[in-house]
Amino acid sequence: MELPSVVTSTLAVVLLFFGPFFLLIGAMVPIMKRYKRSHASPLTRDLLRPAGHSLQEQIDDKKIELFGTMVVTPLMLLMFALMPLLQNTLDDTRISTNQLVMFGVMAAGTLSYFSYRIYKIVRHLQYLTLGYACELAVGQELEYLVRPKDHPYRVYHDIPFNGFNIDHLIISPNGVFVVETKGRSKPINDGTKQFKVRVENNALHFPNHVETEPLEQVRRNVTSVRNWLNSATGTDVPVGGILVLPGWYIELCQKATAPYVVSAAALPKVLPQLRVGMLELAHIQAIAHQVEQKVRDIAK
Repeated sequence: MELPSVVTSTLAVVLLFFGPFFLLIGAMVPIMKRYKRSHASPLTRDLLRPAGHSLQEQIDDKKIELFGTMVVTPLMLLMFALMPLLQNTLDDTRISTNQLVMFGVMAAGTLSYFSYRIYKIVRHLQYLTLGYACELAVGQELEYLVRPKDHPYRVYHDIPFNGFNIDHLIISPNGVFVVETKGRSKPINDGTKQFKVRVENNALHFPNHVETEPLEQVRRNVTSVRNWLNSATGTDVPVGGILVLPGWYIELCQKATAPYVVSAAALPKVLPQLRVGMLELAHIQAIAHQVEQKVRDIAK
């Protein structure tokens, strides 16, 4: 028995709009599985939760839900608009007024439903964002318990510059250090997970490839930070660079590196031994003041 034309047109429109999504998902799954079989995370243990971690996860979920809803809404409305046209094409008959009214009511109901969903998601997202900002504020204040203003070390994160960001900036009695973090997965060769990177001839020799750009990027960042701090403070600020490769064993095959290359686990032990100059507490506070003007840009 032949399906009614309205059912046929509905199925055709659904396949037209949602078929590509299922094809993309079907193509992505084997690619992700293949990558997982041949690569391993460089991290050897779970990370500590930062302030507001749970709220950040909820915010990310809500943003995904909001994006999905905003994508589906116009697709659904367009589907209702195409259904009568496709039905007319299949049957070669004129669309009746009753059919137009029926599709119009369905489209209006769909628009009302998804508009209400978007409104609820946005309201919830605003509530979560406020809570997250407050938790971050409390977490930042609590940091002063372990690094008060008279402590010689200052640590700042995600410092914005023109066209790029500094991952971390450390101000210490031994100078200012620009820290760049690069995450590189560990390849699995012949069933064995590789873990060693060799620093030689100013290049990073990973098991399956060689890189020089991370070292050059840190050098450029050091130059940018030094020029900015010299201009902002009116003094000559000693600035050095550190490239951190979490989870990797660093094999140094050259006498000196600029920047320094260390693993994340070794950074706390190595940092007090690194020196690019000398800074008094007053100088540290002056530099910290200039840095805070850049990083305190999150709206209340």
